[in-house]
Order: sequence, then C-alpha cells, then structure tokens
Amino acid sequence: MTKLILADALICAASDHVVEEPWGYRTPEAHFPFTSGVTGVVEVELPEGFRLGEWRWESGELVYAPPPPPQRPAEEVRAEIVAATQARLDAFARERNYDDIKSACDYAGCSVDRFSIEGTYCRDVRAETWAALYAVLEEVQAGDRPMPTGFADIEDELPPLVWPG
Repeated sequence: MTKLILADALICAASDHVVEEPWGYRTPEAHFPFTSGVTGVVEVELPEGFRLGEWRWESGELVYAPPPPPQRPAEEVRAEIVAATQARLDAFARERNYDDIKSACDYAGCSVDRFSIEGTYCRDVRAETWAALYAVLEEVQAGDRPMPTGFADIEDELPPLVWPG
C-alpha cells in the first residue's frame, strides 16, 4: 500500500515511506509542513501507471484527472490558420491549372469568357474568404468566442469553394 499526502483533493506526494511528525509529514524525497495546506494522509493501492499530477483524491477515492494539454500561443494558432486559409485558396485555383489564387484573380475581366468568369469568381471568393476569416479572428480578439485550436475549427465557416458553371 502507498500513502498519499493530501492538500484537499490535490495529491502532494505518493510514497511507501511517509512519516508523521509534529510539524507535518516527511517522505524520503521531501517535507510537507501542515502550514503548506496539507490536510492528511490516506493509504491506498495505486493503479497501474499512476503518476502524480494526473490523479486527484475525491470523495474517498482516486479519480483520474489529467491536466489539460498546454495551449499553444494565440499568435502561433492565428498564423497557422491564416497560412491554411491561403493554402486552401491556392489549392482551389490549382484545380483549374492556375499557379495560385492570385494568378487566377488576375484573369478577372479578361477577354476570354471562361478565364474572366473563373478569375472574377476567384477574386470574389478570395475576398469573401478573408472577410469571413477576419470576422472570426475579430470575434476572438473581442472575447466573443474562444480561440480556435486550429484551422479545422473554422474551415466550415469559410465560403465553399465551388467552380462556377
């Protein structure tokens, strides 16, 4: 059996060798004075793979509660989303053999009907896509919605990319 030193539901230490002293508890690795919030010791059989920080003591039993994964910096996520949005537009233009969305847009208003139609569509859908993305990012900045974790979180909010006629 292993002894857990507790501070309410937080498990401060797990050791087979816990000694109670007048000022607190001691393990071979550390001291835990009562002034540090220690609330007691319990003796339990630890589950396979037990690791401190992933378990809590709640209602008299061990509960698996791993910490959430660390969040990436907002600027890193924003840069990834912007790059993925650009890649999405460029891949769409390449479906019709344009170098990228910018080169497709260059054909808007040209004398060849097919290229003019496609170029005008690309110019408009590019503008609509960036307007939709920046609206999402403005909502995040204003605190009206949480920061997306990646491009997949907002892709459905962008205009569909479907070639005209």
